[in-house]
Amino acid sequence: MQIAPLRTGAKLHMLRQKPQWGTFLPALAAGLAAAGLAFLLVRGHTPAKAAAPASMLVVVAARDLSARTRLTSALLTVRAIALPDIPEGAAKTPGMFVGKISLRPIAAGSALTENAVSAPSAALGMAFALPPNLRAVTVATDPADGAELFVRPEDHVDILATDEPGSGPAEARTVLQNVRLLAVGGSTSPDPPQSASSTPTSGAAHVTVAVTPIQAQALVLAAARGRLHLALRAIGDGTEASIPALPAPVISLSLQKARPHSRPISPQVLPPLTPAAPLTPKIHPPAQVSVVVIKGTVSQTVTVAP
Repeated sequence: MQIAPLRTGAKLHMLRQKPQWGTFLPALAAGLAAAGLAFLLVRGHTPAKAAAPASMLVVVAARDLSARTRLTSALLTVRAIALPDIPEGAAKTPGMFVGKISLRPIAAGSALTENAVSAPSAALGMAFALPPNLRAVTVATDPADGAELFVRPEDHVDILATDEPGSGPAEARTVLQNVRLLAVGGSTSPDPPQSASSTPTSGAAHVTVAVTPIQAQALVLAAARGRLHLALRAIGDGTEASIPALPAPVISLSLQKARPHSRPISPQVLPPLTPAAPLTPKIHPPAQVSVVVIKGTVSQTVTVAP
């Protein structure tokens, strides 16, 4: 019996059926690579989900704001807004807008911009040019002073008063010192007029000054009693002094003391009136006096010497 060859053949057949890993692994790797490439190609043609636009923190109104509102930190807040929706002139910090005035209504949540606000000034209204606790008072000054020619808004002046004739003893007195001019006529700008139409016309010059409530009373009273005059101060001169009122007879003496090198001025002071002595009537006594003497029913005239 030839059994050995059969066993050898069967063994060879079994060996041929054994997997060949050396050939299978490269094929598997190639297949996986092809599948991965196909996946990447398909994914590249699929539209990706749109990314959310970037945003930035900007200053917005914390509530609805009306026009001519003075902005405070309580009226402002910061909110993130998408970059495409941020208007030009927006800011990141509220400090840029605090203290300014809104020029138009601003809805709550709307971003504030530079052109929506303005610094407080008389151009927005005289109330915005006033410091706290002061009042704006407009008075007429003597046209001979040429107030509209030489003074400008933001200048500081002294205000003097002279009484109208017939209102009592004439005198000149300083009513207020170092007051700030808010307006001269209708002008609130310190710049000089640019056109001939701005040249002041004849008549009283109206000026508006910033004063305290008590100063306002003194100023209005002085304007009602007589004429007001302006004395322009140098820039930066904030000195104040006690200046007594000068009655008319001593004004010339004061001028002489203030100008010792000028030609002497003779004061025209009238002497006081001396009351005249009462007149005593002169009565001449008569040469004789007649007296009637009555005794009972008998009367008798008797002439006697004085």
